Amino acid sequence: MSVALVLVSATVCMADDAVGEKPSIQRRMLICCGLPGDDDHRQKMTTACQKLILASQSVLGVEPGDLRVLAGDQQMVDTLSSDHSAVQLCQRETIQSELEQAGKQLGPNDGYWVILIGHAHPYGVESQLNIAGPDINQQDFARWTDAIRCREQVYWMTQPISGFWIKPLAREGRIVISATEADLEFTGTEMPYALADVMTGDAENQVLEDIDGDSVLSLLDLYLATNLEVASRFRAIDRLQTEHGQLDDNGDGRGSEVQEPYLPAKPEETDDEEADDEDAEAEDAEAQVKDATVITKPALIESRNLDGYRSRFVPVSAAQATDSN
Repeated sequence: MSVALVLVSATVCMADDAVGEKPSIQRRMLICCGLPGDDDHRQKMTTACQKLILASQSVLGVEPGDLRVLAGDQQMVDTLSSDHSAVQLCQRETIQSELEQAGKQLGPNDGYWVILIGHAHPYGVESQLNIAGPDINQQDFARWTDAIRCREQVYWMTQPISGFWIKPLAREGRIVISATEADLEFTGTEMPYALADVMTGDAENQVLEDIDGDSVLSLLDLYLATNLEVASRFRAIDRLQTEHGQLDDNGDGRGSEVQEPYLPAKPEETDDEEADDEDAEAEDAEAQVKDATVITKPALIESRNLDGYRSRFVPVSAAQATDSN
């Protein structure tokens, strides 16, 4: 299993949802990538980390000197060291050290982003992240983040069964994202690769844009774009989607599928006889005419009690397309 954790520091502006001001904040980021398990996943996870390193500055405003990367095995460490100067092996000790050190160094108006990439397995009510040495679970990780009290906190848990991590990580003002629901989705996830591709402009189906229509490019748009890309990839191979991203940014510890209203309608399977029923088709056409005036675009999330509201006030920048050659 692999997890990527990146720590980034940069000066950005974050809209203050309480008073409408835009104070300057210092943003840091940590990428943690766990054990790859095989050569294919090592290549995929390494590429995802490389893209996240590349996009950390252009999309999140992170300076290279403020980025920390924890890689799954020594081969990944060696490869990623050519892309970034601060790469260590992802182990229990290094994850704990990075998080606890961040808690001591971050100021109250700073920002902190953490991205986890990797394999995971269930162990009772625990979700174990596979790393070199002893694995870690959601309770371990949440405990190490207790000292982190800065203004902007964003945690991307992109591994399988990552929904288990939302509740222990939840805090007032903290934004937690998981790739899956808590207990039913434990196969490999597409989210880390979709996220990396969206951030670099390499996604096959979706670009990073103002999806919610509030005229601001934000974390919510990045979350929506990533999940739209995930859904498109599953549909492209005609496969049942085995992951459903969750977002909790109101601190209640319950994630929501905020992306649901933005997903394209699923193609309906119709019985051959019903498809040939001209009367039914006529009724459908009439209903479509009646509904033509209905606004189908999801309403802007304007209640601070709803998941997705706070994410609207965490700014990001447009992804820059990269030359894959």
